[in-house]
Amino acid sequence: MEISESLKRFRQEQKLSQRQLAEKIGVPYQSYQTYEYGSSVPSAKVIVKIACAFDVSADYLLGLRDTPKPNEVGLDEVKKARALREALRKFMDENDL
Repeated sequence: MEISESLKRFRQEQKLSQRQLAEKIGVPYQSYQTYEYGSSVPSAKVIVKIACAFDVSADYLLGLRDTPKPNEVGLDEVKKARALREALRKFMDENDL
């Protein structure tokens, strides 16, 4: 998902107008509009402000993580951890460890 799509979705979930969110994160309304329309990309500083406003990680906002907050574990991570644990058990059993 593009950041512009994420911004619009998160803003609508919070029931905020573009103007309200722009004020909340301290950017001009017209600048925020360009982020949401995809005609420009917010700076790293603005991305952090937006992530804080939505109470999510910047990675989640950018579509790099499946879970909203860094300390939350997603289903994929749980499955990977279980598979790793089983592989380790099998290795230890096969090698009498």
